Order: sequence, then structure tokens, then C-alpha cells
Amino acid sequence: MRDKAYVIKIDRGTIWVTPLLSDTCINCTHPVCTRRGTPFPVTNPLKLTVKTGDIVRISSSRRIQATQGVVALVLPILSAAAGYATAEPVAKLLGKTATEGGKAAGVLIGLFLMTGIITFISRRLHHFHKAEIAAVLPPVDFTRIPGQEN
Repeated sequence: MRDKAYVIKIDRGTIWVTPLLSDTCINCTHPVCTRRGTPFPVTNPLKLTVKTGDIVRISSSRRIQATQGVVALVLPILSAAAGYATAEPVAKLLGKTATEGGKAAGVLIGLFLMTGIITFISRRLHHFHKAEIAAVLPPVDFTRIPGQEN
């Protein structure tokens, strides 16, 4: 994630920004066309000088992105494999023979169970990771229209 955001408030060390979403007019280069999104807090690990009204580039930590990838992809696959492996012991416990349908059901149960756990945890822990300020961008003159001289 690498986006621009507008600093709206600095409150007790917490920097609040609102994203500048400019994907609505693909060919437009006028900053006045951008619309603003929902405010959220960001961190400033580089200790950049930031003040209200600045436009900053925000990014997400590569370590956090890698962790999210592992959690979102690897854990459900391992859980599905565990569901396949436990299908036979569960079938024996129930006095039945494990069929391909039973093993497929084990895979689906493992996959959906882990997906549900990841979804539940990620909705509870989303506030632990905040986007980071990567750079403070130069100020933009919103009153000047590019291509026109006064």
C-alpha cells in the first residue's frame, strides 16, 4: 500500500489522516478533483516533521504484509491438509470407513474453520497495525490551474 493522505489532526502524538482518493478520474491530474475518504490514525516511525494540513505518502510495513500473506494463504492450506489427514481417524472413531467424500468434507471443514478463525481474529486485532508515514510531500497550490498562466 502506497497512497497519499491529508493530515487533518495531530492529537497527543497520534497523527490522523484522511486518504486522498483520486482513482475516480483516471486521466485527471488536478488535485482539486480528489475526494477524501474516512480518517484513520498513522504512525511516524521515520520521525518526519509533520503538521496539520500536510500531504503525506503512507505505506504499510513489508513485514506486516508478509505476515498477512502467510496467515491468509498458508494457514488455511495447512488446515485443509489437517482436515484431510484427520478424516480417516474420525471415521474410525465413528465406526465407519473413510471415503473420498469424507476426506473432501474434512478438507472443507478444515479450510472453512481456519478461514473463520482468521476472519474473527483479524476483525478484532485490526487496530494493532497502523499505516506508516513514508514521506511528507511538497505543498500543492490548489488555487493554480496547471497549464494556465495568470
